[in-house]
Amino acid sequence: MKKIKVLVVDDSAFMRKSLREILESDPQIEVIDTARNGLEAVEKVKELKPDVVTLDINMPVMDGKQALQKIMEENPLPVVVVSSLTQEEAPITMELLDLGAFDYVSKPSGTVSLDIRKVSDQIISKVKQAYRSRFRIRKGVQSIRISRASFKPEKRGLAQYVIAIGISTGGPATLLDILQDCQIDSQTAYLVVQHMPPQFTPSLAKRLSEYTPIQFFHASKGQAILGGYGYLAPGGWHMQITRDKRIALFKDDRYVYYPSVDVLFDSVAEVYCPHAIGVLLTGIGKDGAEGLLKMKNCGCYTIAESEETAVVFGMPKAAQELGAAREILPSYKIAKAISRVHARMRSKR
Repeated sequence: MKKIKVLVVDDSAFMRKSLREILESDPQIEVIDTARNGLEAVEKVKELKPDVVTLDINMPVMDGKQALQKIMEENPLPVVVVSSLTQEEAPITMELLDLGAFDYVSKPSGTVSLDIRKVSDQIISKVKQAYRSRFRIRKGVQSIRISRASFKPEKRGLAQYVIAIGISTGGPATLLDILQDCQIDSQTAYLVVQHMPPQFTPSLAKRLSEYTPIQFFHASKGQAILGGYGYLAPGGWHMQITRDKRIALFKDDRYVYYPSVDVLFDSVAEVYCPHAIGVLLTGIGKDGAEGLLKMKNCGCYTIAESEETAVVFGMPKAAQELGAAREILPSYKIAKAISRVHARMRSKR
């Protein structure tokens, strides 16, 4: 059986040793070498050709962002960021995901985490998922994105139509690719659930506002859903739409992910159908598949991302197997499909 060859990059000797031990506790993984900084990482990627790299952010000589840019330019391969991802570092984490990083794991207690084994399962799982995704590696497209002025609706009435989007691994870059080509109007709101920890969702909402035509809110309890805006579910909370078209936030242990895509889709089906479009994108697992089916069954239009572009073909695959998607499309065709279906929907009302 071929083992997954991993290069571990971290400036701490303790972290390099701990990450090696964690990864090699799995019989399918072999750590072929380690690097102390980004410059060493770039050189060793070129020389050793690993299958996956785990990458720290804060390092001397060359930091994680610079190293990732070089790797994706010269020898693109799956990269899992393993770093002390605080709320202050969230913006740079978004940039790394934009630049092509597969996913991230937060060290539990800072740069040198003596309790790193708390996240052993996450590290092993994400390295394996990254390896499986290696044939769909995407280089970053950050350099071609242009900050756009947000749409300013003259009348801030409640939204009559919604575009509901669920996404997980591979999310931020895919969201930007799709939403920057979507049209916004004073009757339509965008509702997004991205599987992401609480410290990162405020930064993602800000990023979506800066790089798409849609001004996004980091959703709050009781907030009215107004046409012309976007609403991102906060990490750690399920986002539900109430009958009077407001945001409800709650916790419920029956769901694996916080926030849950199924929770959003179920409520959209009850409140907005048939005047809604559901979109399920890249991600591990099956969250959102049943909710998308509920939307479809009540008359909403539903779309799932195809295997061609999904970084992880888990959530959209589950939707496809349930027959929940009316269309299965690569990410680069989804914005046009949303516009086409939305125009048809509005013409019938």
